Amino acid sequence: MRKTWSRGLSLLLSAALVLGLGCGTAEAETFGNGAGGRVIDEKESQGTVAQANGQVTFTTADYGVVVTLTSASLGGDVPFTDPHDGETQMLHTILVELGCIGYSTTPDGRVFTDDKQVMETEEYSALGMLRCHYYNVQQDGTIQVEGINDNDLLGNSSARFGLGTDERYDYEYSVPMTLFYADDGCYWITTQEALDLYCQITGVEVQSGPTFTDVSPDAWYYTFVETAAEKGLFAGTGDGTFAPEASMTYAEFLTVLSQFSGETLTPVTGGAWYDTYVQWARPLIPAGMQEHFNPTAPITRQDMAALFGNFLERYDHPGQPVNSQVPSFVDSGDVADYAADGVTAVYQMGLMSGADGNRFLPLATATRAQVAVTMVQMARVMGR
Repeated sequence: MRKTWSRGLSLLLSAALVLGLGCGTAEAETFGNGAGGRVIDEKESQGTVAQANGQVTFTTADYGVVVTLTSASLGGDVPFTDPHDGETQMLHTILVELGCIGYSTTPDGRVFTDDKQVMETEEYSALGMLRCHYYNVQQDGTIQVEGINDNDLLGNSSARFGLGTDERYDYEYSVPMTLFYADDGCYWITTQEALDLYCQITGVEVQSGPTFTDVSPDAWYYTFVETAAEKGLFAGTGDGTFAPEASMTYAEFLTVLSQFSGETLTPVTGGAWYDTYVQWARPLIPAGMQEHFNPTAPITRQDMAALFGNFLERYDHPGQPVNSQVPSFVDSGDVADYAADGVTAVYQMGLMSGADGNRFLPLATATRAQVAVTMVQMARVMGR
């Protein structure tokens, strides 16, 4: 059963929001939409920014501290504590689309739209508007679109998320949101796992660390994993981890691929969690693969190539081959007949390459990092 705002694991995405933080005795300055504003004082602020329990707490002293949470480093998981049983569940990968809204606040808490004052605010109050996409977030981290709605938020700094099981209940979870008065417009929401903080008073920019704690910036796949998370192609495994070296099952791979397709899937009820995604993928699975297909088994490189090849045939794309050569791997003879065309397709499109010694390793299992790399390349081919 599909659930909306207060039912099911639903997530608010694609927000265009302003959150104003007012403070103290600093000189008031009117910020028009896109006007940029100015630095209030070069003096180092005594304000602080702290992270705790998935929320950002703003504390200001005599000058307002403007904190920017940008969409440049998206990809963290958002933990929601289930009020029904107290257990923490992970909702994967917030996606944010840029937009703009004409509200802004002054350091003393007055709210303006362009140059017209629209209301007085108290300290720490907010004026904002959410343009929301509802997403039904499954337990495995996949996301399906529910619908679109507009909501106004006045006088608070939290957005309400619905979380539920078969019983209906509401749970309010605070998500930090703000507007930074910059010449290039607005910045938006990110998660506590991936923050960019900017203090307008000090001008000091603090970059967050990697999105996933187990993906080192020195790893060869680091950039691809970060990009995959930022684009919403791939989710973590929970608790801020990605498990890059773990094998990926057929079911997990088909889940990622079906989500990438953008199609609305017809739910299959009463079975395993992956039945919906396997049902979607049936036209992509060649006969030779069906003989050994097991959703819970680790997917092999040749089967991943075969599925990618059939996916490229099924969906139009603007991508062009990076080379026209037929791959000449030393173990090409080990590639199954049903996967041969797929291996050629992914090789020519630059989606997959060989291993050391010019080998393709068709029966080797694919790791999550390898799939992330291929999905980023697939996004390039599909023009995303």
